Amino acid sequence: MRRFFGEKVNGQIQITGDEFNHLKNVLRLGLGDQVMVYLGDEYEYACEIEQIIKKCAFCKIIGQKLCEGNPQKNIVLYQALPKREKFEFIVQKATEIGITKIVPFVSEHVIAKVTETKLERLKAIAKEACKQCERSVPPEIGEALDVAKVIEEFGKYDIVLFANERADKGEKLKSLEKYKNIAIIVGSEGGFSSKEKDKFIDAGATVVSLGKRIYRSETASVAMMSLASILSGN
Repeated sequence: MRRFFGEKVNGQIQITGDEFNHLKNVLRLGLGDQVMVYLGDEYEYACEIEQIIKKCAFCKIIGQKLCEGNPQKNIVLYQALPKREKFEFIVQKATEIGITKIVPFVSEHVIAKVTETKLERLKAIAKEACKQCERSVPPEIGEALDVAKVIEEFGKYDIVLFANERADKGEKLKSLEKYKNIAIIVGSEGGFSSKEKDKFIDAGATVVSLGKRIYRSETASVAMMSLASILSGN
């Protein structure tokens, strides 16, 4: 069943905007066709298309259930800003893996910037990934922070995992199941300065080594997110 994001207005499901264009002009769905609709909550709604007007499809709900694809743990990725195409890839994979929030931040070696246009595109990518992986609640895309602000947020989490590419050894993680709130810190293409690494460690971050090989930023992100998700039971 095809999946769409919509909204509930006066008890009726409406599909508009780009979602409507895809439904009508790309997939050519019509009256009586059944679709699965996400409303941004924990449920997925089986619907039947009742009416189509110029810019909107109206649907009636014929069934609903909890969406099994939503994250079971609160795992937040703090990603030092990589180049645009790499960040888009990271957002897509974070959605699939089950990350609840992605927070870009600026470190010493970051050269990329976040704009409102870029944020909107990242949110759109997350929504598309939700439909692919059957997840009804997309990850939140936070506003860009600096390193000091990232460290201030450490207190929100049960554990903070810091991917340190030059660490001789890191914590041997066997299980993260006891943790409900987990943060992950990953650097950009240029990595972190020695000063930044010391700040993270002094603030209580748990150092994780991904081995002797140096990963690309997006590879390290996928590896860390997968590690946290699997070991936490997410």
